[in-house]
Amino acid sequence: MLSPVNQADSRSFRGARINILATADNHGNIMKMPIWLKTVENNAKDIFARSNEESTKNFFAIVGDWFINPSKRGYLTKTKLSNGELQNLAMLKTISMLRMMVTHAAHGAAYFETLFTAGNHCLDAGDGFLLNVMKKNPMTSLVTNVDLEKSPAVKRAMIQNNRIVQSAVYSIPDDKNPDFFHKVLFLGVTIPSMDFYNPGLLKGMTFFDNCNKKDANLKEEDLGGTIESVRKQVDAFKAENPKGAVILLSHTGGRISEIICKNVPQINLVLNGHDHKNIQTNVGKTSVNSLGKDNEMIKALNLEFDDEGNIIKTTMTPYFTGVTVADGIEDHQFNKFLEEFLAQDLEPVLSMEDELKYGNELRYSNSYLMNYLTTAVKNQLNTKMTQGVFTTAIQSSIVRGGLKDEANNLDIMKVFDGVSEDLSNLRMGTLSGEELSGLIIENVLQNLKAPTRNTIIHWSDVQVNRSMIAEIAAGNSQNRMVDAIKVRNQETQEFEPIDLEKEYSMVINDKFLIKDDIEWPPRIRDRFISLEKTYDELFREHLESVKYKPEITSNTKEQRII
Repeated sequence: MLSPVNQADSRSFRGARINILATADNHGNIMKMPIWLKTVENNAKDIFARSNEESTKNFFAIVGDWFINPSKRGYLTKTKLSNGELQNLAMLKTISMLRMMVTHAAHGAAYFETLFTAGNHCLDAGDGFLLNVMKKNPMTSLVTNVDLEKSPAVKRAMIQNNRIVQSAVYSIPDDKNPDFFHKVLFLGVTIPSMDFYNPGLLKGMTFFDNCNKKDANLKEEDLGGTIESVRKQVDAFKAENPKGAVILLSHTGGRISEIICKNVPQINLVLNGHDHKNIQTNVGKTSVNSLGKDNEMIKALNLEFDDEGNIIKTTMTPYFTGVTVADGIEDHQFNKFLEEFLAQDLEPVLSMEDELKYGNELRYSNSYLMNYLTTAVKNQLNTKMTQGVFTTAIQSSIVRGGLKDEANNLDIMKVFDGVSEDLSNLRMGTLSGEELSGLIIENVLQNLKAPTRNTIIHWSDVQVNRSMIAEIAAGNSQNRMVDAIKVRNQETQEFEPIDLEKEYSMVINDKFLIKDDIEWPPRIRDRFISLEKTYDELFREHLESVKYKPEITSNTKEQRII
């Protein structure tokens, strides 16, 4: 529960109400939508309270990353559909069902509006896909920190659909005075560092402060254009509506959202995505609400105005899908939608005794899942394509799903779903032990700064003592950094110190090698040749070769990150 902006909470003073259902970082998890929607249904009367009154307006806010890897294909039922096309159909279905819930809660027609702002993964297929979604979907798309002077495709899209806007102002009629309207401004900001997330993929859309910096490295001085784009819209609104409410949809993560709020204190509420957290913080009088990830939760926010236009009450209620009473979920309308488009994709394929779990901890710690994936890809390469690959490297942010018995094609498609198809090509090259150690150490040091954002790289046949590197970096150990790295002896299968003079062949993807914000990719990229394959393709080939019966070995269950 958020603290009221003004303690006056007498119902006689209520003039208008805003209900907001907010979600972020769904990451294309459409299989979780039935339970997500059921959670909303079970609580609709509270989420969309007083929807029968003209002085209430309802909003559904999507704060980025509804989509992930939109250009990826591989469905069995609708073979021509891409990830993005199916995820968009799911969005349209969700909007339609929420509209019906609001109507039901109001016992008749009621106001309902969908607000959308892009996340970095929404642009995994470039700006063309996303702009088509914005032009066609029944929603208001907020592009506050897009530099329109450098974004010809966005300007054209705005002409075709006037609901693609830098900001949107809504008027809510007072419940007593028909001549008085309460005003609310909505803005939408996207993490600006597209040269880091999707380098080279945006052709007609440019964000203020675009750069090739990791989130943890972005500072206030790096965000001047973003801050100014928000301030400009807020100042213009406040000049006409001094008491009006300002709500920011911010797919930037909590730290950057807080920087924006510090510089634009007139913002009342921030609905925050990108950091995958469930937290609420305050910057002055501004409340910043992070919205979790992967359809694990929703948040319902409500604002009430008095008859003078003052915000007298602001509340936030989280609802967790994991505790939802799911009676009748198998007959849910969204399940029928899934069956229509994914019948073959939902049939069990894998047969395995153990489960390889996916969790956020794989971004900074040991993971049996990552052990299996790195080894499987390496073995497939050495068996079918090229001999002599010593190690396969996989950034943990690329992996978005685990493996378990009776997993289906949709589950398998989800495993390598965290990188654009356009940046997924694998490359092979050879490094000395000293160079390989430098690359590994640099990655671990970056990971220690922001464990869930600067994700760790997992390696086949390499053991990394992350704890030792942390101790050395903190000045609490006399060991050398290189002492934290061991490699597998191919004869004894035991891990031993890396040989700094020896050469090791490794495979990694384009997205890592094109990075310019860290030291090692520019130094080594010219030595790597294309394999014209992706992790996803090689992993699927591996599963076929083992007849979809993955074997969990002792190597899978060893500790490669200490």
